[in-house]
Amino acid sequence: MRWRTISTANAVINSEYTLIKNRAKYFPSKSVQDDHSLHESTMLRIFYRRFMRLRPFVSNRRMVRDTYTDYLRYKFKVENYELKRSIIFSEPPLVSFREELWNSLAFIIKAVSYLPETKQKKWGLARDNTMCRQVFKNLLTLEFEKQSKILRKGQGKDNPYADYRLEFNHIRNPDASPAFKVFGEYDICLLYLNRMLRTRL
Repeated sequence: MRWRTISTANAVINSEYTLIKNRAKYFPSKSVQDDHSLHESTMLRIFYRRFMRLRPFVSNRRMVRDTYTDYLRYKFKVENYELKRSIIFSEPPLVSFREELWNSLAFIIKAVSYLPETKQKKWGLARDNTMCRQVFKNLLTLEFEKQSKILRKGQGKDNPYADYRLEFNHIRNPDASPAFKVFGEYDICLLYLNRMLRTRL
């Protein structure tokens, strides 16, 4: 059976690709970033919606999509990223919070976009997208493993949720346990990656 191209108001779809027409639905206009009259909470809502809209493109597997959703909710609603960053870096971030959001969204869009690598494109846009996709896949894999360790959000001294999500003890003292060492080294590397890419993954 030969697949035909289907065109809708939002996309053009064939058997291999989906071309999104409405770019603003997933990527805000540059004026949003440049509009410094927008309150930070408004900026967060704008970007949170767009990160969530990318969920169907993350994976065909529900488990992976759910991991992505849980990670977004934590990043936007719970995580004290400044505290996490201060454990490793004493100097301030290299770019503004707005630019980190913008760069992070651009990174995820690249990660969920596919272009075949040809000789002409291998070190261009296609290779860039592939590298983002590989990093993003590793991020979600480690996040799934981390979430399996912190499902018990109990109280008291041995509280994995507080250790990993609130106090970042796995970064402060990664040698305290084997799990701390694995996730601590991972999060430290992620902090350095974020600093290099000017992101907040």
